[in-house]
Amino acid sequence: MSILKQLGLTKESMEKMLGPVTAFKDPDPKIPRRWEAVPEEIKEAILKEHSTFTCRELGKKYGISSSCAWNIRNKKNKQTTKQ
Repeated sequence: MSILKQLGLTKESMEKMLGPVTAFKDPDPKIPRRWEAVPEEIKEAILKEHSTFTCRELGKKYGISSSCAWNIRNKKNKQTTKQ
């Protein structure tokens, strides 16, 4: 027995209190993420920076996320370049 039935709540009684409620629609999980493209100049500049700079510092300096700076630095960049 569900908790709602134990409390005496049925679909009809909830509709009477709240009005008709539409069913929850799950967002499509297959929507691709939209990554911003990083210009080639920024990529080259990050690779030329001294290794003592942290990814957070590079991200702030060039206006990108620290994870993006990490990806560029480790050559695992999945983002496309602007042409």
